[in-house]
Amino acid sequence: MRFLPAGYRVTGPSSDAVFRAVASLALAFLLWAWVTTQRDPPETRVYADLTLQAPVLPEPLQIAGELPPVTLEVIGPRSVVDQVSRAGLRPSLDLSEVTGPGNYQAAVEVELPAAARVASVRPARVPLVVDETTSRTMHLDVAPAQIEDPTRRIGEIVPEVSEVTVSGPKRLVDNVDRVVLPVDIGDRTDDFAADFVPTALDGAGQPIPEVSVLPSRVTTTVEVEQRGRSVPVLVQTAGNPAQGYESVGSVANPSTVLLEGPDEVLANILSVVTTPVNIDGATDTVSTRVGLEDLPPDVRVVNPADGSVVAVVQIRPRGVTQLLSDLPVHVSNVREGFTATVEPDRLGVVVFASEETLANLSGEEISVSVSVVGLGAGRHQIRPSVTVPPEVQWLRTDPEVVVVTLEPETAAPMPTTRPLQRTVPEATPAR
Repeated sequence: MRFLPAGYRVTGPSSDAVFRAVASLALAFLLWAWVTTQRDPPETRVYADLTLQAPVLPEPLQIAGELPPVTLEVIGPRSVVDQVSRAGLRPSLDLSEVTGPGNYQAAVEVELPAAARVASVRPARVPLVVDETTSRTMHLDVAPAQIEDPTRRIGEIVPEVSEVTVSGPKRLVDNVDRVVLPVDIGDRTDDFAADFVPTALDGAGQPIPEVSVLPSRVTTTVEVEQRGRSVPVLVQTAGNPAQGYESVGSVANPSTVLLEGPDEVLANILSVVTTPVNIDGATDTVSTRVGLEDLPPDVRVVNPADGSVVAVVQIRPRGVTQLLSDLPVHVSNVREGFTATVEPDRLGVVVFASEETLANLSGEEISVSVSVVGLGAGRHQIRPSVTVPPEVQWLRTDPEVVVVTLEPETAAPMPTTRPLQRTVPEATPAR
């Protein structure tokens, strides 16, 4: 053992020296932090609508419902934040407190590089409903879609299974009232087989998409039947038009109706008739909605649904057909330097009008013409055009075609044996 000389004292660093040392270290740290910040400044980035990772719970527990998206605000040095990608962010839930069925508030967690941290997360905690997984076997109810087309109807529907298994959270599975198989035949007219998707419904008829139904698709055979028989509608009339008028035809709209009834009865029905349409004293076309009559007891109208049609009876002034003979034929649009002759140069016109109109009709009110526009020298067969007063209808000319010969004014007459040149008829009379 060594002994110090008498009067010698051991002394430590002075308080001033310690202060200076600490201050130097702090200044060095601050200088380092300042330099680091200048070279790699902090940056904040927001990642919105991130999908929470599906939690894994021990069987038979499961989370009921859907998890909400979360938004993260990440802060850190720019060089570090630049390495954080949206795809690399996998937020999850802290399920350490979940021990059985019930309601929980689970915190959102996310792993980040060491130099980065989560500035905020929205929502910070997610409400969870934890339930036991269960399943039930239920009867499958067929639900055919409504068909608007009255000519078709759905016959027998045979799914390949009559029962399905519903599985999911117990409280939701217990809420399933029935499972239906919607069947829609679309525009099909023949029997077919197709896959349809069964749907779980609650007591109010609302779907419960959170549960699963197995099998998820059911192969189903569907019969499509042609419905009834379509037959024409005949319009009956009662009474007579006013004096001097006549009925010239009738039509039903729709012109056919669809009947339903025993096949052996429908086979003997060729047409149906309307209830009589009253045209007594009519001077104009009559249009009215009427029903059908004299249908067999077991037969009913399927389309139109109300069993009625619109009957239209055409009424016009009573008229006569008259031949007006010896009317001159005029040639128009003759090219300059040509002369035209027409054979025959006079013809008859058959017209239709009321007796009163025909009695007052004069030949000056009717003109017959043929146009040779664009035609050259030669003989041309042309159908005449007839102009008549508005109350007169021309039916045809007699003859219906005339021959027009075009010749240059300085040329010799053309031989009559030259072949005829047929042209497009100029006009077609009303029928």
